[in-house]
Amino acid sequence: MKIGIVGAGKVGSACALAAVVRGSARNIVIVDRPKTRQGGRDDLLYGSPLGPKTEIVDGDYDDLADAALVMITGRHQRKSCGATDRNDPQGRLRF
Repeated sequence: MKIGIVGAGKVGSACALAAVVRGSARNIVIVDRPKTRQGGRDDLLYGSPLGPKTEIVDGDYDDLADAALVMITGRHQRKSCGATDRNDPQGRLRF
């Protein structure tokens, strides 16, 4: 099975790690906007020999075409609405 993860931040990395450790997929495609961020994929590759055989690749949206599951964990930073102000009690509710 092939899993796609859009967004390689904290949530996306945690989902990828869980999929690797549990052996949920043979192929994991990670799509992230800054193509230079490959540290998360590399960390997963270093530990993957200890678990079930899994191929982890940095891909693009086209690579998600035949995925059985696509997790969208990315988000858009909207600083203009105040959603990133941690002292604001409404926080993300302002969207």
